[in-house]
Amino acid sequence: MSFDLPVVLGHRGARAVKTENTIEAFRYACQSAVRWVELDAMLSKDGVVMVFHDETLDRMSSLSGRLDELNADQLRKITLKTGAQIPTLAEVLDLLNEHGVCVNIEIKPSQAELARQTARRVWQVVKEKGFDDQDRLFFSSFAWEALEETMALAPHIRRGVLVEDISGDWRPAAKKVDAYSINYDADLLTPELIKEIKDGGYHLLAYTVNDPQQAKTLRSQGVEAFFCDDPVAMIKALA
Repeated sequence: MSFDLPVVLGHRGARAVKTENTIEAFRYACQSAVRWVELDAMLSKDGVVMVFHDETLDRMSSLSGRLDELNADQLRKITLKTGAQIPTLAEVLDLLNEHGVCVNIEIKPSQAELARQTARRVWQVVKEKGFDDQDRLFFSSFAWEALEETMALAPHIRRGVLVEDISGDWRPAAKKVDAYSINYDADLLTPELIKEIKDGGYHLLAYTVNDPQQAKTLRSQGVEAFFCDDPVAMIKALA
């Protein structure tokens, strides 16, 4: 196998179809021939890597409070509003291994000072599950210290710098972590910015793109891949 990103990656599994970041979402993507999925990795209070996007439980469950205030056993007993559970990264990687699906792990520290620790724990789980394969995995993060840590721990695994503003702060960060890609908010991309990123030698991915026409326009301008909430529908639309 060689590293070959498809045009469409399943955002949080397939969050428009199944509950985001759950076993159900990743199973749906796997069974629908989606080759790459994206997920969010965050630490529980006791340092277990959970697959969850928000720092707080409020949006996804009937509970309030921070995810990092609860241990993994407590988090796994929570029933989300849709009836699903919060999985561990280990559980999700087991499923992806079963189906041969590849993954972009967004390292998402719940607090800034946990960036490096979160990266270390993610890498530990990745190695335990035999997922430390440069052709099946790449890391991304808004927390650039987390990417620095993965560069030290696993220089062979590609890194994507996530960007959600137009400040330009990503430029020195991308150089520092020897970024493979810039993963940019699609709504902020302009032809000029796309050209700058591509001329800089970086691959360019855009999130979150659910409108096929937007995807086609951005693709014609040089964006290579898209994170999509309904990856199956987008794959069909772009075929």
